[in-house]
Formats: sequence, structure tokens, C-alpha cells
Amino acid sequence: MAQQQFVTANFPKDEIGRPVRPMPVIPINADGSAAGVNAPLTPGANRSGTATTTSGALSVGSNAARKGLIGQNIGTNMIGFNEFGGTAAIGTAGTYSVPPGASFSISTTNTITFVASTADTAVSMTEY
Repeated sequence: MAQQQFVTANFPKDEIGRPVRPMPVIPINADGSAAGVNAPLTPGANRSGTATTTSGALSVGSNAARKGLIGQNIGTNMIGFNEFGGTAAIGTAGTYSVPPGASFSISTTNTITFVASTADTAVSMTEY
């Protein structure tokens, strides 16, 4: 049987002499989200905001690392979202409508745009 060998790559050693691999360092913003243009997704990132009557004033950018987005319309007006980043317009093809108090779940890595029916409407969202 061949002797087993370990490659340590000059890692620092712990208190009993075993090699320790350093953990990667990912810079973060004050809100806990990953910093940098191509930074990895921070699980549980808060994407809450206010949808307005202008499509895209509230949007969640594309992210290849994202698995999905969950949220709730916490306002008193209808909101709509387009999961392909196009123009969100309530009552049109490609826009999902979410009544006040209702929750939603989106499984996409695309940009997601939001719109409110008649007035600014709060939306609570978490990216995962």
C-alpha cells in the first residue's frame, strides 16, 4: 500500500502543527451586502423598497448567484413585477400582479422590475 502524502502549500499551522487554510475575505457594505461589481451574493440580502407608478423605479438587478427572491406587498396598493427586466405594467402580459398583503416568490437570476398601480407602495423582499 502506498504512503499517503498531504500537500500543505505553505499554509500557516494551528496550535498543534496542522496546516490551516485561510478563509477567503469578501468585502461587505454597511448593510451586509457584498461589495464590488462582481461580488458574490450575500444570502438573505434585503432588497426591500418602494414601488412607484414608474416601471423600474424599484428593481432588483440580475445576479447569476441568486436562487430567487421572496417578498410581500406591505402597502395598500396593487404592485406588479416583470421577472425578465422588461417594463412592468399591471394587467399586461409578462407582469405578475400582487395585491396588498400578498406574498410572492420568484426563481430567476434576471433583473426584476416593479411597478405600483396608483401610488407609492412598500415592498419587503429578501434575495436568496
